[in-house]
Amino acid sequence: MNSNIIWGIVLLALSLFIKPLLAIVGLNERFFGLHWQGETVFSLSPFLVRIILAVIGIIMLIIGGIQVAKQKNK
Repeated sequence: MNSNIIWGIVLLALSLFIKPLLAIVGLNERFFGLHWQGETVFSLSPFLVRIILAVIGIIMLIIGGIQVAKQKNK
């Protein structure tokens, strides 16, 4: 199996289960922000992070599928 396909599946799984995984590891939403001297400089909502991971995962699956198709045609 192509590595891009594997990464795509991993990123899609992460996007689905990121909230429970963060709870298990003990991280909270502050993980998605940039903090400096106690102030939040930049923050992403967990929902936005899930969407970004899902989109990247889908793109990786597409790229991997195209590469596999090219290899089979040779």
